[in-house]
Amino acid sequence: MPSIIFGLSTLILTLILTPEERILYVEHILIDTNLKGVNFSTLPGIRGWNFLFSRIIFILQTIIYLILIIRIAVKHDKVINNYFSNTEGKKINWVRNLSVIAFAISIAAIIFALLGRSYFIHHNLSLLIPSVFFTTIFFLVGYKGNMQRQILVPLYEPEIDKSKEEITFSSKEDLKGRLLNLFESEKIYQQNDLRISTVCKSLHTNRTYISKLINDEFEMNFNEFVNKYRVEKAKQLLFARTNNKYTMEYIAQQAGFGSVASFSRVFKDIEGTTPGKFREKHKSNIE
Repeated sequence: MPSIIFGLSTLILTLILTPEERILYVEHILIDTNLKGVNFSTLPGIRGWNFLFSRIIFILQTIIYLILIIRIAVKHDKVINNYFSNTEGKKINWVRNLSVIAFAISIAAIIFALLGRSYFIHHNLSLLIPSVFFTTIFFLVGYKGNMQRQILVPLYEPEIDKSKEEITFSSKEDLKGRLLNLFESEKIYQQNDLRISTVCKSLHTNRTYISKLINDEFEMNFNEFVNKYRVEKAKQLLFARTNNKYTMEYIAQQAGFGSVASFSRVFKDIEGTTPGKFREKHKSNIE
């Protein structure tokens, strides 16, 4: 809406300016960004106010939308962690990173605007800086957005009555016991495409209860809960006396990871070292 308002006002004010007033506006305000000596009661002055307010609105919109984008990205990744055991290719961390870059570029754009177009008229090569900045950010947004895997699952559920969300102590303990049995005895974590919906079907309950149980009782999300078991399974295979016969691909597959890269990343996050270094470190203990 602000862009429409300022766009229409800009068009109207420009059309009613005389040729001399347009030259005055272009030379003193648009090119030099020099508002000193401008009579704001005249049409060029009013056009100058219009230009100034549009810059202020631009700054406010940039800040507000970047904050909203980051909040949505954080919410998305949180939901992903509570739904999938394998989040590879599903998270949008790049959105947050690009938002930070976009914010920095927006600050640069404001500085360039304050310098005025006359600065670039006399310093032609300086125009490369904003051009490269904006071209790069638009390319990255398009490229990463095109490469982002589409997730066709109902991630966002409607709000439910909080009073119905509570689990009684007895039912919570029963559900917790069945959940642990599913992971420790049946080793459901070995399914590399495991989702919380799969666990819910096995335990004949809903996603809200399982997610809340894992969050409250184990103080972790679904992704962290599953990966804890997978890493422990991987450590057992790395500790095995025949461990040198096991390739990293085999260990990753047996532990339930979707790829060696995912296995290495999660293992390092939890253990603080890579699987290969972990095996070498404990090789003497095994022998």
